[in-house]
Amino acid sequence: MLQKLRDQTQSLFFKVVVGALVFVLAIFGFGAFNLFLTADPSVASVNGEDITANELGVEAERERRRLAAQLGEDFDPDMIDPVALQNSVLNQLISRILLTQAADDLGIGASSRQVDAVVLGNPNFQIDGQFEENTYRRMVTMLGYSPTQFLRLTGDLISIDQLRSGILETAFSPEWELRGHARILSQRRDLAYLAFDEATFAQNVEVSDDDVRIRYDENLLDYMTDESVDVAYVELTVDSLLDDPSIEVSEEDLRAAYDAEKSAAVADEQRDSRHILLQVNENRTVEQAEEEIRALKARIEAGESFSELAKQYSEDPGSAAAGGELGPVSKGLFAPEFEAALWSLEVGQLSEPVRTEFGVHLIQLENVVVPEFPSFEDMHDELMLRLKRDAASRLFVDRVRELDGLAFEHPESLDAIRDELGLEIRTADAVTRSEGPGIFGNVKLRDAVFADEVMEQGYNSPAVEYLEHRAVVARVTARHEPEAIPFDEVAGNIREQIAGERARLEIETARADALSRLEAGDNVSDIASAYDLSWHTVSLARRGQPDIPQEVNRAAFNLPRPADGKSIGSADGADGTRYLITVTRVEDGDLATMTEAEIDGMRRFLANRASNLDFDAFYQALEKEASIDRPQI
Repeated sequence: MLQKLRDQTQSLFFKVVVGALVFVLAIFGFGAFNLFLTADPSVASVNGEDITANELGVEAERERRRLAAQLGEDFDPDMIDPVALQNSVLNQLISRILLTQAADDLGIGASSRQVDAVVLGNPNFQIDGQFEENTYRRMVTMLGYSPTQFLRLTGDLISIDQLRSGILETAFSPEWELRGHARILSQRRDLAYLAFDEATFAQNVEVSDDDVRIRYDENLLDYMTDESVDVAYVELTVDSLLDDPSIEVSEEDLRAAYDAEKSAAVADEQRDSRHILLQVNENRTVEQAEEEIRALKARIEAGESFSELAKQYSEDPGSAAAGGELGPVSKGLFAPEFEAALWSLEVGQLSEPVRTEFGVHLIQLENVVVPEFPSFEDMHDELMLRLKRDAASRLFVDRVRELDGLAFEHPESLDAIRDELGLEIRTADAVTRSEGPGIFGNVKLRDAVFADEVMEQGYNSPAVEYLEHRAVVARVTARHEPEAIPFDEVAGNIREQIAGERARLEIETARADALSRLEAGDNVSDIASAYDLSWHTVSLARRGQPDIPQEVNRAAFNLPRPADGKSIGSADGADGTRYLITVTRVEDGDLATMTEAEIDGMRRFLANRASNLDFDAFYQALEKEASIDRPQI
């Protein structure tokens, strides 16, 4: 591929393309690319509410990041089908919008207090059990949200959960259904089973040395080592650049970083407040709510307790019982109108009536919490490392570009990279396509060394950033073709393989013969003795009984009631064991014979099933009645 690139860069076509690009940039500048941009198109619509291509792209990227974080170093971007990912994410967006719209239509919503409680109580935003503002903002930003967007999404999800809970909690199962399930689910059966296991039958199987040798010779390709390579490589990391001579951090830089961080911490002060909320609905207009708020304000100014009035009059279910207390909160967690009013107050001051989407508020500022900030001396070393790391991260981008360029310009050696960038040449042996030592456990690096231009033509690989801020250039120093594993090393495994195959064949033949004899009415003891086996009998077995193989239990309870003495069936075990099964008696379950714990468990099971069916039916009705424009991606 690299050689092709070298050849193509000398072609007339390439020079014409570069010339055209230079002309466009010279006339219009980089803004020329805006000539080709269009408005963000809609990819779907739910009852007139659009989902744009940008929204879908952002959500798909979030999902991709989630999968990458879940898989860690084993994450391979090629594992994800981008079309399937976008279709899946689009379905999720449509469902969320549809359910949010339904909640709005039913007047179901989340109060600011509820949203705050969910955010403040999220353990991902806490350190030592306490909400940590900087952690919250950092994680929300990593997810691709602004604080306002995240709060809006949290409110939507709370509304959807309330809608779902309302449907689930109204579901019920009648007593007749409980009795019917008790009759079936707590049914008990007398059963017996005969186990045709591989270990027993393998004892009677003979495998000669000639059998093993013939299998080895005829299937030699199955007994070959994997193709492997030895590699030399250089690795560039951000940590290796921390002491680069080009990185200089002065005391002025440290002082400026300290002052900026201190200013941000002061600006991020928290405000401890309480409020009284009066909702606006069919029984109260905005004007009426404001008038009532002014009356409450006057009573507080006359000496009445804000806390007691909040308990009596506030319609915020999350804070009323606590006297309207909201606790210390930073900017970005409240509605914008509420936040603007709160940050304009002095300690102890009461606000004028404040309108938000939740109603009309009366706010009192209780306290201003200014975070303590460490001294410059205490933060000196931390700031030095941070500024060096920031500079090294920026330098890393340039050095990766240099690394890639040197690998391309000097394709047959790593010496130039070592000399120019001061990187140590290291080695790794026996790297295969499926595994490798050390950093070559990473699939991206293995793919790079087994690429044609590296493996076949002997060139350096391009710079591969296999993890964030870690890049490698590698080359193959030796190839080890697959070779036959010596016969003596695999003979034992081959012998076991052949014995297992023959035993399984005998098992299938024996079970088929035993089943025929059982159906013909032969004596069950004679059938077991013919194969040197014994019947396992269980009286009044229950569904899922742990001392019975689950395949046997499942098959036994699927058999019909015995009509002529016994019902006969079979089952296949996951470990290769084959079973012959008989059922001789069925005793129906009865609520009267069940414990209270068993009845409660069955009742919960039925209620949960009924509630899930109700919600599924509700969603399907929403989907059927909705106007959803969803072209396939």
